Amino acid sequence: MESIILIGFMGAGKTTISREVANLLNCHRVDMDDVLVERIGSISQYFEKHGEASFRQHETNLLKEAITQESVIATGGGVILQEENQQVLADKKVIYLKADPEILIDRIRNDEENVRPNAANKNDGEIKDLFHSRERLYEQLAKITVDTSDRCPQEIASEIIQQLA
Repeated sequence: MESIILIGFMGAGKTTISREVANLLNCHRVDMDDVLVERIGSISQYFEKHGEASFRQHETNLLKEAITQESVIATGGGVILQEENQQVLADKKVIYLKADPEILIDRIRNDEENVRPNAANKNDGEIKDLFHSRERLYEQLAKITVDTSDRCPQEIASEIIQQLA
């Protein structure tokens, strides 16, 4: 099996959907944010101490490692920003989990588990601007786009598997 890579903005459902798809396919799952936390500690603290550029290099190294593992991969929302990552993803099974910006903001604000360093100190307008600045890259890299707005994880995972078949 070739790895399936889920991309999308913060709150799009990459972690949840990766879990569902991996369960349905009975395969390995890599949540890049979880692995990065294991390796470098808190992402928000790492951002503060070492900066975004250093974090993105760790992210790139992990992406290259993860795609060799034949797994479902939940990426971080900013993985698409690095040109090197864009090249790595260019010929892969990339699924863009898309959602309406209002829904994404609601999910981000109500997520008590994940502190998101690129959203914590931004107002809703700034988060929308960040989303729109990335949207074109998500769309360009995706082989399949799936809307996650107002849908349950099982339905989304089933659609992904059907579209990949």
